[in-house]
Amino acid sequence: MSRTLKIAALQKRMGGVIPPAQFDRLRDTGVDLVCLPEYFFIPDRVRNQINTADHRLRYLNLIEAFSRRLVGVVVGGTIVEREGPYYYNACHVYDCGRRLGVYRKTHPTPHEREVGISPGDGFKIFECRGIRLAVLICADVLYPESFEALSELKPDLIAVPMTSPYRHNETVAEKFQRDLDLFVTGAQLTGAYILKACGVGLLMGQRLQGRSLICAPWGIISRVNPRSEMLETTLIETIDLDAL
Repeated sequence: MSRTLKIAALQKRMGGVIPPAQFDRLRDTGVDLVCLPEYFFIPDRVRNQINTADHRLRYLNLIEAFSRRLVGVVVGGTIVEREGPYYYNACHVYDCGRRLGVYRKTHPTPHEREVGISPGDGFKIFECRGIRLAVLICADVLYPESFEALSELKPDLIAVPMTSPYRHNETVAEKFQRDLDLFVTGAQLTGAYILKACGVGLLMGQRLQGRSLICAPWGIISRVNPRSEMLETTLIETIDLDAL
């Protein structure tokens, strides 16, 4: 019998609000693992993500509650956390309310560095549900060395919390090509499935486009149509781990 996992990308409006009933529906559908967008918990009125670090425990409590409600794994988007004088863009992973660990973004954007976000200390694997789960955060995927480093860790699935700025003049063909260049190529380099969850709406005053997707080394499995990239939606797929 093949090993399968039902996974979901929650393309959500920024601000951290998810009706509890949505996790009930995901649980009843048999979803094992959910990924939330980067900076999901930041409300639009915030203009500097550093200012949210004091809310870390409240956000972690929400992620824990989401995971308990799902009775599954929640890749909790990202939150800003402080350690000594340093700030990090961090993704915490929970399974049934139990914290599995944290991954801190290795490649902060130039803007993140300007406001004080520091690079994390390396890539890692989370063992859960019989799989090897890795996390990359947004701009990490722009660096081939991210996937090269992960390939040595042999992940089965890479979850990618993401926020993508809206590009007014970008064509559908260009969007699809970028998906191939970044995510399908990344899946091929690592031999893993990739689950990307994007935010929609506004982040710190900037309009976002949500192009969540699920892909494998052999291509795109499902993705949000560009006509729906401004809308909340959920992608759900069952992946066959033995097919890797």
